[in-house]
Amino acid sequence: MPAIYSQEWYEAMFNLANSRDDISEKVPQGEWNIAVEVIGDGKSPYVPEGTTKHFFIRFRDGKVAEYRESPEKISGKGLHYRITGMASIFDGIAAGTVDPVEVGLNGSITIRGDMRLLMQHADMVNVIFDVYTQSDVTEWPLGKPPYE
Repeated sequence: MPAIYSQEWYEAMFNLANSRDDISEKVPQGEWNIAVEVIGDGKSPYVPEGTTKHFFIRFRDGKVAEYRESPEKISGKGLHYRITGMASIFDGIAAGTVDPVEVGLNGSITIRGDMRLLMQHADMVNVIFDVYTQSDVTEWPLGKPPYE
């Protein structure tokens, strides 16, 4: 099992998403570009306080075409959505201890983009979090949430 946020973990998430037909069927056809920003909050041992991990996910015709970490903020040009939240929240989602819908609704995670379109394609967001929460492919070398 790869450690969370490692290159091997990104590859495992990519392969997992593309290996499941139930996921591919939920993603609308066409291309969807999503930036995810995981902000260090002093609770997560994986994202130091004062730093941010930037991810880019590109879906193309129901499959993940690209899933990678970027050393800098992803440009808004060409993005459909930007999802931002604290590292301990994202870690909790990955560990299956935090409900992604609940934190989206209560504002702990912010989602920017065309919300009308998002509501029409809510399954796409669920797909992202479904892949992310596959904790059986994630190793937690510095401890697993919830953090004390």
